[in-house]
Amino acid sequence: MSMHNIRFDFVCQRHVPLYEHLCNQYLERSEFNISIGAESEPQTSKIRYFIEAFAPQAQLESLADEIASDFLLSVWLLDTHIQRIEQHSGQRKPFNIKPLHSGLPLNFCQHCQPKFGDNQHPSFGNINLQCHHCMGHEKLSRDEKSLTQTDIAAMANRLLSHKSLPLPILGITLWLTPPAAILSSTIQPSTISQNADEQLTNSSQTNASMTKTIKYQRPRILVCNPNSLNSHFIVNDSQVLALSSIEKPLLRVRPSSEHPSLLAPLYDIQFAENRLLVILTEVLRQKGINWLHVTSDIEPHTSQEALLNKPLRLANINQHWLPITTLSDGSIPLPTNVTCLHDEHHYQDDQHTFKVQSTKTDINWQVSDNSAKSSTSASASPLTLPSVLASSCAEDSSTITNDITTSLCALNAAVLRCDPNKNHHKAQFVKHAAVLYFSQQNACQIVTLDSQSNPELFFQLPTLPTSGYEICHSLSESPQKSLLDKFKQLFPAEYNQLLDLHIQADDGALSQLMAVATLIIGAYPVETAQRVTVTELADKFIALAMSHHGNNAPRIDFPLTKGAAHRSLNWCKTLGTLMSFKLAGETNLAKLAFAFHDSFADYLSHWVEHLDQNIGVKQLVIAGSEFANPVLTERVQLRIGKNFPLVVNPLLDLDGVNIAIGGLYLKQRRR
Repeated sequence: MSMHNIRFDFVCQRHVPLYEHLCNQYLERSEFNISIGAESEPQTSKIRYFIEAFAPQAQLESLADEIASDFLLSVWLLDTHIQRIEQHSGQRKPFNIKPLHSGLPLNFCQHCQPKFGDNQHPSFGNINLQCHHCMGHEKLSRDEKSLTQTDIAAMANRLLSHKSLPLPILGITLWLTPPAAILSSTIQPSTISQNADEQLTNSSQTNASMTKTIKYQRPRILVCNPNSLNSHFIVNDSQVLALSSIEKPLLRVRPSSEHPSLLAPLYDIQFAENRLLVILTEVLRQKGINWLHVTSDIEPHTSQEALLNKPLRLANINQHWLPITTLSDGSIPLPTNVTCLHDEHHYQDDQHTFKVQSTKTDINWQVSDNSAKSSTSASASPLTLPSVLASSCAEDSSTITNDITTSLCALNAAVLRCDPNKNHHKAQFVKHAAVLYFSQQNACQIVTLDSQSNPELFFQLPTLPTSGYEICHSLSESPQKSLLDKFKQLFPAEYNQLLDLHIQADDGALSQLMAVATLIIGAYPVETAQRVTVTELADKFIALAMSHHGNNAPRIDFPLTKGAAHRSLNWCKTLGTLMSFKLAGETNLAKLAFAFHDSFADYLSHWVEHLDQNIGVKQLVIAGSEFANPVLTERVQLRIGKNFPLVVNPLLDLDGVNIAIGGLYLKQRRR
């Protein structure tokens, strides 16, 4: 009987607590002479988990089947290998897993979910079913533990009869049809839960008074029947795998073309992420329900677990998934390639506060929700950029805020790497680098660091005037006047729509530009009486661009203006180009929306090449929540990524924790 040494590798983008837990479990299998290990790659931050086993061929084949079954797909898993080795290099002591990690225990796994979640199994509906593999029964709140199969069936019936089902223990409400809260953004979450039916009836009365103050929320969908996914949403293989992963993330996708009931331009979709939803969605699937709408509610009865376990919202960058904003506490090893200058730092956006601390070995962060008071008032954070509204076509750069702190933080955080074998004796700072920081919360900028680590603002996207009337006035005062006059004459309905547009101070600059572009090309139905928001219009524009087939598109102008301090964008010319295509009879709106993205990425490419000639760009960072837009990310990757490999930090997010951590590396604090 021949014996063999075999090694099973799992290459991951970041730590996966489940894999560490499983390695520890396999270490107890004495019949295979097992050793385990975890190796990090400093340049990429990848982590390679491995299990080594020594046994006869037949036993190793059996072991391979078990490992394939147990190592459930993580969204952070990049690759797997099985190879024959000469000798073991791993350890025979278990990994030290941090207690209370949000990734452990799992809510359910492949051992228990087919039992409590399959309507054909005798244990169906037993939310308390014990599972020694994932220990999911230990993750239930007290309220969840008390639920019987009868209770959950009654919940499903209530949803079917009332069209809505508040679940305060999860902090959400489920809806059969699009709730008024999504479509008009007029219902306060606390009222939804208390009296959903009355609220739906009265929602139309509150539209007029509330629409101006509450932002549009992208609709969120809980998929009850994963087998029906492709008939309702446009998803690719990597998105399906991500949705099915143990992290159960929310992904931004568009509905199938001409869908009869999914009418929003984009949706955030998710599979059931906990035991209660697994059972409930299975009951509803049997009754022919393929998906549900979800709204988030925070009220006194919401459990602490529900407040902490917010869904992971992901964007795809460089073929890697990254959180848009990390909403859970965490840590990374202390990077060794750049010198940390501060012990602690914090960053606050309009919803969350991110606090970070550095130690000799780690950087730790905590995320907290801002109170209602602080989220509606001006932020007191030194890193929250003021919104300064331009009143013209940004010819005068004094109309734009010139604070580059946030962009520098994003740049610093993205280049951080950890190599415990390298100890620098002199201070190390980032040099020859640039960042494309496009955010919905902060100024959209291109900032550079030269050979002496001196920062400079190269470009800032202007914010538009606050009303459509002012936008049209600016266009009429510019060389685009003749185009505007023709547009007003030939497309009066679209022109009036543009006049009615209202832009909030906290709408991101790029989203503002896309929102106006949506109205100019006539992509939003003119018969809609309700005032539409920048977010919804931008979503419509992105969804149109996503639907375009092919890479050929007209060229949209994005001309630079040179102010006293930095360059900006002559947005009047950009919008004038779109008007000219509309006036020339271009009816393919998807092509125009795609052309906007592709042309912008092409202009960015030229600007980066210019910077490279001046300072030598050795690291080009992309960061900010606007890169959750898949078309922007794809075009930037194609237009720029071939000549300048795009840098992100695979251990962090795009816009949140990364800004707070980057502040630890600022040479000076800015006020």
